[in-house]
Amino acid sequence: MVTVLGTLGLIGVAAFGPMVVHDSRETSPLGSAGARPGTFAAAPVVYERTAGDWHQWWLAYAANDQDRGIVRTGRHAGDWELVQVRFEGDRPVEAVYAQHSGAERCPWSAVEKRGGQPVIYVANDSHASYFRPGVRDRTWPDPNDEADGRGEAVIPAVEPLGAWRDWPGRWGGARRGWVPGEMDSPRGPAFQAQGRWSDPDAWARAARPCTLDRCDEAGECDGRETAIAFGAPLVAALAVLTLLRRRSSRHAEHREP
Repeated sequence: MVTVLGTLGLIGVAAFGPMVVHDSRETSPLGSAGARPGTFAAAPVVYERTAGDWHQWWLAYAANDQDRGIVRTGRHAGDWELVQVRFEGDRPVEAVYAQHSGAERCPWSAVEKRGGQPVIYVANDSHASYFRPGVRDRTWPDPNDEADGRGEAVIPAVEPLGAWRDWPGRWGGARRGWVPGEMDSPRGPAFQAQGRWSDPDAWARAARPCTLDRCDEAGECDGRETAIAFGAPLVAALAVLTLLRRRSSRHAEHREP
């Protein structure tokens, strides 16, 4: 593990990378690409890439063990995550942390640093990256993200992306079946969707605004989840009542002389 701390700036960020803080129950901590494409190793590494004004760090995990949905699917081998920082000249101005199919975007002043390095709080088993420790509400039926920040904190080695970045295969042997929610193992960084690789600016624009110190506890920012949880049954009940009324009206029409 790299333990030298650098001065924050373009050279410092590129040379030393972030500090990655795991949840205390994490079962698949930060790893690295293995000797062969599509495999993983245990040593913690972040892979750096510069794309325009953005400096990207790609993070590799051997497995995503978070279940999702009512039928408890979602686990799969292999996981690639992304954190990127935008610079103006040699000054970092904002960061974007990947969180499932979306991301969160914060000004650099809101990013926690330790020894001059940005801190990434990793959610238990899902590996979503957060700016603060805590529990994040996700829309039901997906489980909440738990990133308590009390697990292992590592300062990973920083390496350039290898030739494997263009390998088109999947990182892991998981393949989705007919059960809703099942997932394939991911493809590598160069094949990531949503512009993460091809258009970092667009990916950043699509990210949700920084929550700062909000949404760090269950129930704190679950308005959407609450609306769905209570609204969906109501809509279903209204639909059933409407159907019953229509059938009742049709039966009444047939009984008329």
